[in-house]
Amino acid sequence: MSIILESHRGLASNYPENTMVAMRAAVSLGYGMIELDTKFTLDNRCVILHDRTLNRTARRTDGSTLPENTLCADSTYDELRTLDFGLWFDKKFAGEPIPTLEDVLALTKESGVPLKFDNVMWSHTPQQRAMMFDTIEKMNVLPNVGFTCGNLNCIRELLVRFPSAYVHYDGIPDTENLAALSQLLPRERLTVWLRYHNEHTSWCQTPPVSAELAATVAPVATIGLWLLTKSEELADAEKLNVQFVETDGSLRP
Repeated sequence: MSIILESHRGLASNYPENTMVAMRAAVSLGYGMIELDTKFTLDNRCVILHDRTLNRTARRTDGSTLPENTLCADSTYDELRTLDFGLWFDKKFAGEPIPTLEDVLALTKESGVPLKFDNVMWSHTPQQRAMMFDTIEKMNVLPNVGFTCGNLNCIRELLVRFPSAYVHYDGIPDTENLAALSQLLPRERLTVWLRYHNEHTSWCQTPPVSAELAATVAPVATIGLWLLTKSEELADAEKLNVQFVETDGSLRP
């Protein structure tokens, strides 16, 4: 089985993360899936952004920084449209706007490259998630979308709205949870994500991948590994019979 590379926040190693230029680069280079993060504005527009604050990745058009702890949730979409989300990374990306949910859904509809929404979606209010789900349904892209869930209750909520949804599980992969997952979802609609232990994942409390853990997961789900950046790490992944590897763009298709 050949490994499918998933780009983290678009092609984040070479482009400003979670922007359309990063997403389009991932598509053009042949990545098989794109991971991205959602936030909601003060006026309930769903946008693509990792941090709760705008400070790391947004600048005024003159390049100046924003006041400390400027929250996305305290800003309207019109206010975000006045900001630049490329300058922080490199001047050559000046003018890059913040994407909306509709923007990335249009990209997956056009390109066919699936999206994987990070589990931050479960920090949205139920009303905001309903708005997100409504947009996905309206744009008719559910087959191109996967939802990351860290626990069984999130999966159950998702399946009430979208019984045929594809689920990416990144919670504790113990035998009890794996048994419950097998009751909720068929193997062809479930990926369990395991962490590859390195400097990018050491903060995470879930157990690192091992041959034994991968063998336990394999009958229940396909396996994804995150976050890999080196060729020797990819070689390790190939030995474990995984289907997906998440990378920041350091590894190329």
